[in-house]
Amino acid sequence: MESAEVRRLVERVSTLDATVADRHQLCAVAADVRRLRSYLEGRAVAIARRLAELSCTPERDLADAGRTSTRQAERLLELAQVADVAPLLGAALAQGTVGADHVDVFGRGWRSLEPALRPKLVEAAPHLVTVAQRSTPDEFDRAVKAEVRKLRIDDGEARLERQKRATRLRTWVDRDGMWCLSGCFDPETGVRLDRRLQHAMNSCVADQAPVEAPTDPAERQDFLRARALASLVEKSSGVAARAPEVILVVDATQPDESGAPAVDWGLPVELPHRVLLDLFAEALTDPVVVRYGVVIHAPGELNLGRTTRLANRAQRRALRALYPTCAIPQCAVRFDHCDIHHVIWWEAPHFGRTDLDNLLPLCSRHHHAVHDAGWRLSLASDRTLTIRYPDGTREITGPPRRNPAASRGATRTPMRT
Repeated sequence: MESAEVRRLVERVSTLDATVADRHQLCAVAADVRRLRSYLEGRAVAIARRLAELSCTPERDLADAGRTSTRQAERLLELAQVADVAPLLGAALAQGTVGADHVDVFGRGWRSLEPALRPKLVEAAPHLVTVAQRSTPDEFDRAVKAEVRKLRIDDGEARLERQKRATRLRTWVDRDGMWCLSGCFDPETGVRLDRRLQHAMNSCVADQAPVEAPTDPAERQDFLRARALASLVEKSSGVAARAPEVILVVDATQPDESGAPAVDWGLPVELPHRVLLDLFAEALTDPVVVRYGVVIHAPGELNLGRTTRLANRAQRRALRALYPTCAIPQCAVRFDHCDIHHVIWWEAPHFGRTDLDNLLPLCSRHHHAVHDAGWRLSLASDRTLTIRYPDGTREITGPPRRNPAASRGATRTPMRT
């Protein structure tokens, strides 16, 4: 988009009288706003692409400069990658004729394809760009999915096998503290799950539905389905028959409101104290005590030397007490989704030991940065972490502190030199 056109769009938007009563004029200015937004998104993607070439931590630079979350910054970098894969789509975004959501849609379709089929989707980009320019992101999503289906049919691959490979399940905690679950399953697995859920729901109704069940028919069905799923999981896994393990973290660094050491029950959600006591009345509790980033008590063997490369259960338990997420500052990937990294590498010629003071949780992206992108880590005795980047800059953060009442970001003070 030429700078003169950008100035005209800004002028029309900024000079609009808020009291205007002309519907057509308002719609025209709304279209101008859309073009400006798309143009700015295109500029942001171009900046992200350039930062990815110049910075060791482009997602953090983008997040700091834009005062956004790291996840939003990572999305810009993903959009830049899609724009590189499909230059026509990237050019349309730069011109403001399509939006970032359209590029997102194309990226999801491209990533869903097998590597051998991805170039064929890129070949269809001229047609898809035309579709994107005259459609909403939802309409464009349907068009891209139709193109993906066509490519797969032409490829002759069995649909059910693709669907089985596409099976996914993820969990997260929302802003209201609700534990959420979302998944998609191949039809064969889906039929079996649906039958079992329906049977469990019928049993729940026969046994008298809980009093807290909603009265709205649709919400009531969703409520019963959720209860049925929980019942199925507990019965099939035998959770109800054996006591669960609880990792109790006692932080001697940060006292609670009463002045006693803060206690973290190791749960991703908040529960009233009474409920916690009832829930874990018969649990096998393993307390871990941490102070100023150091584990001062934890059950099990924490130093394995060169006897094994993999961290044992006791070491993972102690590390989880120190790091709720990836050890790299501002990374929100949860501990359970991280790899355990040897700070002094296990392989020759380093010969690092599988001891607690040589282990860190790293998400797959940062683990790759350390092993393949030239990041160098060092860990002090109090677990102060120093990161040396390939561009010569250094970052020091730590020691880690576990405080249930505050975010980990608030207890860490990154410093670049």
